[in-house]
Parts: sequence; structure tokens; C-alpha cells
Amino acid sequence: MPNKSPKSSPYIIRLIEDETVIGTYRVNKEIFLSVQKEITPYQTFREKAKKVKCIETGEIFTSAKQANEMLVQKGLAYSYTAYNRIKDVCHNRKEAAYGLHWEFVEE
Repeated sequence: MPNKSPKSSPYIIRLIEDETVIGTYRVNKEIFLSVQKEITPYQTFREKAKKVKCIETGEIFTSAKQANEMLVQKGLAYSYTAYNRIKDVCHNRKEAAYGLHWEFVEE
């Protein structure tokens, strides 16, 4: 796979201090995975992932992040942070994300 320039990379690192974004960086996959590996032990909050369903396709994903990966693979989203928009739809804060409707799936 050709190495994408950072400007077109779907990998984003966002630095937040006191709930304020102080920097957003597009990086290549190798840098993203390296940083992710280094900071994982310091992660301070974790939510159990909820299953989400795309209403239009009927597809069920184990998490909004998995649905985000599908959107990137199909070229519908260009960022690995699209899962936040999917969750906003599931929480009824937005009507649709990337032209699709989403809902949480109760287990």
C-alpha cells in the first residue's frame, strides 16, 4: 500500500488539556499505532463498547469504532474519529452520520 501523506491520512492524534483541544495532528499509520501503544497503559477511562446497528443496511457492529472502520474502508469517512458522530446519532443528539442512521443494539 502506498504511504499516504499526513494531510490525507485518516489517523488523527488530538491533544486535549482541561477539555480544550490544544492540537490536532494527522499522522501516518505507523506513528499512530506507535503512540497508541505507548499511551494505552495511561488510559484513564474505558466504557464497555455497545453494539450499534446501521438502520439502512441492517448491519450490526460490535462497537461504533468497528462501524467507523467500515465507513473508512468504503470511503464514506476519512477519519478514525467518525465513531463520535455515530454515537451522537445513537444518543439522539444528531439525526444521521455520513448519510446513515444508527442505533444501539440492546444485548
